[in-house]
Amino acid sequence: MVSLVVLIGIWFALNGSMLSTKQKLDKEVKAITSTVSGLKIENQQLSKQKKLVDSVVVKNKPYIPNGMQIGEFLADLERFVAETNMVINTTDYTPTMVYPAAATNDAKVASAQSSLFKLESNFEVSGGSAEDCQKLIDRLENETRYVNVSKIGYASSPKESEYTVSLTFTTYYLSEYDTFKKIS
Repeated sequence: MVSLVVLIGIWFALNGSMLSTKQKLDKEVKAITSTVSGLKIENQQLSKQKKLVDSVVVKNKPYIPNGMQIGEFLADLERFVAETNMVINTTDYTPTMVYPAAATNDAKVASAQSSLFKLESNFEVSGGSAEDCQKLIDRLENETRYVNVSKIGYASSPKESEYTVSLTFTTYYLSEYDTFKKIS
């Protein structure tokens, strides 16, 4: 009888630590299973959403073009100005690399495959009515590549039928690497 009690005591002593370890492992498995099921639900929800790159907003207007395409941009600007009966008084353009951040070593910047650029544009136009000024701003914002208007100045002289708008806006464009299209 004593030997049976000793054997049961030894069994509980040896298996007691294994039972507590098993309980800890069971708790960890439950936590991991819960995390995995949460991630599966999140993945299902995200897969139902459209990707921004595939969305209508990116595929249609406004768009970030392949390369600067300054000729196309200036042609659009001239057309908008002419169609809204405005006259361009002054223009100023400043191109800058946004990504990767411009480094002091030009070799690093030149070797970066993925690049985002911005073109800051300042110009002043004059026209015969406030409506023409508003039409021009609407066309710039809605019918060109992605444009972020950062500053607008407006002056009017109704007696002389002269309305002037000064605009500062930023246009963005990508490198050939990002759009997979050769820059012409």
